[in-house]
Amino acid sequence: MMVIGFVALSCLGFSQTVPKTLNIDSSYAFIQGYDAKSLSKLASLFENVSKEKVVFLHYGGSHIQAENPTTIARNKFHETFGYGGRGLVFSYGAANTYSSVNYASTCTGKWDFNKSFQGRKPALPLGICGMVVETKDSLASLSFTMKTPIQASNHKCFLFFENDSISHGLQIFINGVECNQDLAFFKHGVSFNWEDSIHSIKIQALKQEQSKRFRFYGLDIENQEGGGVVYHSTGVGAAAFRSILILEKLPEQIQEINPDIVLLDFGTNDILSTNSISKSLRNEVEQSIAMWRKLNPDILIVLTSTQDLFYKNHAITAGINFRNLMDSLARKNGCLFWNWYDLSGGINTIKNWHLEGYAQKDYIHLTKKGYHVKGSLLFDSFVNTLHEIQTSPGKENVVVPLKSYELYPKDTLVSVPVKSTVVKQAIKKYTVKSGDTLSEIARNQHTTVAKLKSLNALKSDAIRIGQVLKLP
Repeated sequence: MMVIGFVALSCLGFSQTVPKTLNIDSSYAFIQGYDAKSLSKLASLFENVSKEKVVFLHYGGSHIQAENPTTIARNKFHETFGYGGRGLVFSYGAANTYSSVNYASTCTGKWDFNKSFQGRKPALPLGICGMVVETKDSLASLSFTMKTPIQASNHKCFLFFENDSISHGLQIFINGVECNQDLAFFKHGVSFNWEDSIHSIKIQALKQEQSKRFRFYGLDIENQEGGGVVYHSTGVGAAAFRSILILEKLPEQIQEINPDIVLLDFGTNDILSTNSISKSLRNEVEQSIAMWRKLNPDILIVLTSTQDLFYKNHAITAGINFRNLMDSLARKNGCLFWNWYDLSGGINTIKNWHLEGYAQKDYIHLTKKGYHVKGSLLFDSFVNTLHEIQTSPGKENVVVPLKSYELYPKDTLVSVPVKSTVVKQAIKKYTVKSGDTLSEIARNQHTTVAKLKSLNALKSDAIRIGQVLKLP
């Protein structure tokens, strides 16, 4: 009953705080499911969440690496369903990239690195976080400083590193105190316990007689006790869908994480530069689905769509086709689907998000409050679907039909072999009302007086009530 009560409060609060000009359509705030088996599995996970952890593993690009929306979603899941642990952290400082909004990561010594968007490097195989860092220095270190301490709990941690015959040894310090008890070593890492809050973590590499290097893949921080939610956010900036297929160490490392739900939140880097769907993308997505099913036959896979994008003076209309492709592949392969494209407003809305301060001026990334909206709506979407399942036991599906969009005649869609929503071509129009001026209309419609006059063959700024104007 906790879930049902929260749905109403969450949706009500959202409608009161977010500007209508963002065009958010909360009717799409659902994790869509196309078969009773997937929906029943999702429901059973949360029915037992007080006793058994529900573990999310969220892959994606730059916004997931920085943990902008996932931090909001994680906090809401913890508040509602209980704290199961912090999840994975990675040394982005050693990888020479930006860190999470939740912690600073620094290093000493010289570190080499590989990131999934860079492709395979035999000398630096990729692991569960989509990145790897390695040092040959004898006294190098990795440090993490939490901006908000990880809450006090009976933590069980697992440090992923290449524990082979040529690996340096290591020392682990939490809050400046060495963890030298209960260390359990495995081929792919070491586990240890910590029964308090966590403010800082330091991993010190130590040269041994035959050792040549220390290779780090990530650190998982969870609650020892069962129950609650663990939310891993493991993004790599610039990563496309194919990046998930080259994580060589994933099969052995995934056993420690044991995720129940994996979100494959890609798309922006697949369509942005070409405004098209590549011929290989369908196969890459289906290979990813097959890979995860092989690793864990019971895992729930969530495919997502992108938000509206605007790049190099062009609307990225391929976002519609990407949405259609993800929807069709989710149906075909028994996956879940989060339709962020329609939920966030659809075509030609990213500029509104920017004007209201919710998107950055590149029309690709969101601002802090924009990501707060996205993370909140992701959480709401799971909760709303759980509510649907709870109130209708045995429900066969949770489906919201895809939106149709009107495009300007100059805009075209790149065709892909999916059952696409019909896209109508139309010119937007505006009927002049009492008190309107041409300059006011131009300002409100984000255009210029000159463009309005040219499109409507106006010889002056004079307009009349009831006159219908074409809008560019």
